Amino acid sequence: MVRASIDLGSWLRGMFTAVLLLAVSTATAQDLASLIADNVVVEPSGRVSARGNVEIYYNGTRLTARAVTYDRNGDRLTIEGPITVTDPNGTILLADAAELDRDLQNGVLISARMVIDQQLQMAAAEIARVGNRYTRLDRVVASSCEVCAGNPTPIWEIRAAEVIHDAQERQIYFSRAQFRIAGIPVLYLPRLRLPDPTLERATGLLIPSLRTSSSLGTGVKLPYFIALGDHADATITPYVSSKTSTLEFRYRHLIPNGSIHVEGAISDDDIDGRRGYLFANLDYQLPRGFVADAQLEFVSDPGYLFVYDYADRDRLTNAIGVARTRDKDLFRARITEFRTLRENEIPIRDTLPDQYGEIYYQRDIPELAFGGRTVARIDAATLNRPSSSDIVGRDVSRVGVAMDWRRDWTTSQGIIVASELGLRVDAYNIGQDSRFATNQTRIVPRAAVELRWPFARQTSDGGTEILEPVVRLDIADADGNLVPLEDSRIVEFDEANLFAFSRYPGSDGIEDGVRAAFGFAWHRDDPDGWIADLAIGRVARLDGGPLGFEDGSGLAGDQSEWLVAARVGWADRLWLTSRSLFDDNVAFTLSETRLDWQSENFSIGSSVIFAQPEPAEGRNDDLSEWSFDGSVALNETWTAKSDWRYDFQAGRAARTGVGLEYRTECIDVDLSLSRRYATSTSVDPTTDFGFRVSLLGVGNGNDGRSNRRKCRG
Repeated sequence: MVRASIDLGSWLRGMFTAVLLLAVSTATAQDLASLIADNVVVEPSGRVSARGNVEIYYNGTRLTARAVTYDRNGDRLTIEGPITVTDPNGTILLADAAELDRDLQNGVLISARMVIDQQLQMAAAEIARVGNRYTRLDRVVASSCEVCAGNPTPIWEIRAAEVIHDAQERQIYFSRAQFRIAGIPVLYLPRLRLPDPTLERATGLLIPSLRTSSSLGTGVKLPYFIALGDHADATITPYVSSKTSTLEFRYRHLIPNGSIHVEGAISDDDIDGRRGYLFANLDYQLPRGFVADAQLEFVSDPGYLFVYDYADRDRLTNAIGVARTRDKDLFRARITEFRTLRENEIPIRDTLPDQYGEIYYQRDIPELAFGGRTVARIDAATLNRPSSSDIVGRDVSRVGVAMDWRRDWTTSQGIIVASELGLRVDAYNIGQDSRFATNQTRIVPRAAVELRWPFARQTSDGGTEILEPVVRLDIADADGNLVPLEDSRIVEFDEANLFAFSRYPGSDGIEDGVRAAFGFAWHRDDPDGWIADLAIGRVARLDGGPLGFEDGSGLAGDQSEWLVAARVGWADRLWLTSRSLFDDNVAFTLSETRLDWQSENFSIGSSVIFAQPEPAEGRNDDLSEWSFDGSVALNETWTAKSDWRYDFQAGRAARTGVGLEYRTECIDVDLSLSRRYATSTSVDPTTDFGFRVSLLGVGNGNDGRSNRRKCRG
């Protein structure tokens, strides 16, 4: 059966192309082959000859060639090149001549080249296709580097007498392999196995890295990856240097309803002998929508994580919790244990909270909404310190219930009015602190009204602006004695809580009396792609008392300092954010600014912060720091990187780092140098030099950032 149609490309050349869809007489309905060519001759004997722009499609495989002859008697295809064969997995075979069976799966290609996942190329004198699984290559040169007349020698290559590619297991086996760099032999291997670029996970050695540290000397890390089925894997990394013998490990496991992640290390070094750390995380989906999670963190000594650069932690957290979120209710329960690594806190560790337990439940009550929203809450918390001494060993437990109602509506003048009512009752049990009664009860009713009057306009240049003045009045009357501020000691005054009923982050702190918050928000969308936001406001107590916050928070006295927050952005490339707190004399308590700028050739992230002392945070000195990180593409292959953090109060850098990366389509070389200045006498400042080389196009080694060099000349 022969059907004729018109090829669109040939139609433009004047109908010199004939398109034939040829069904092989012995094939089933699922095995239809399609043949497209400029000229096709079907002989009575069953021999089919096609010439000129030949294309054959069969079971997802595509072949293009100059000429193809099909002999029905021998059931073979004789092909004249240049030939390109592309299989459904994306593997490409290029050859000068070939002889294949009609399935395009078995046969021999002469003077051929194989390209896997458009990355790894293997040139061979002869390539034999065996079934739909194996490809054998003789006298092979393999590389993922660009090779052309102007660049005839690849950066790296593997020469082998024979190569077998297993398409099913996605593995490449080399026999009598020789690894070369810039054409110079550097390593001989009788046998070598590599994953092909389409395989993301395979057991075997990963790329080693070299690290030189002033604390640990010069050493090498040699990671070994172990695939434990489709849902689990482990990585074991020996790290050996002149001053340490370390074994790093990582284990990941996706279980049917969750995941497990474990990482850690065991060391024997010249600094402190046997040391180590262990971090573990568990997430698990429970029935009825509940989610459980657990976290384990252990380290042998405070300086271990810093010296080995495993984590920037000054406190460890062990926790287990359960939570559920639904449309109308929220539940969470959690038990947390803390351990400090700060040098100044270790001597007083017994006086610091080490255990905290919490249960929280919140539910909407539509029956009591009255046109708005009513939310009921119940929560309990307990906090424990190891010490039994008076005051410094205080333990606190609390149980509280609350109900809040809010309704919004808009007047005919466009003013948005919100009204709120709330009631909270707390019962406290306070132990080992003679300044407080053991059992205390506190009742706090509150009310609030908020007015917002948004104005919008279209500017002459096509931009849109919105100006929204806001005034809020809060009244609260706490009935009961003072209680310890355990969950509300650190207060962050910002645009997010400027118009909230409370600036305290927890339940222990209560803002009492009559208070007013006022200010405005402004937003602009510019037709050139710019957006800008500005918020200004402050809080004042109207009944003569202080707001009740600590010095340094911006909320001390009977009125807060001025809060100014601004943000400017352009085309998702440039972001500038700033927040400041200052008094009527423009004396700043806090000023922080962050810049993020990204383009095709460079990226910059920088922040500057100044803050006055805040005893509630345990900070008795001014904080003044500048941090920066950035990278710039010097050309198509070289990228320079830098990062640092400078402490103006100490008059020195806290951390500095520079790096240089060379990246092409086939190799990634990363050099880094960093200096970290410790603030603890338990560890010394360290200088690290890192060197890493990755061969791209081998395994899943290409993350999409490779730069393909252009052949010139």
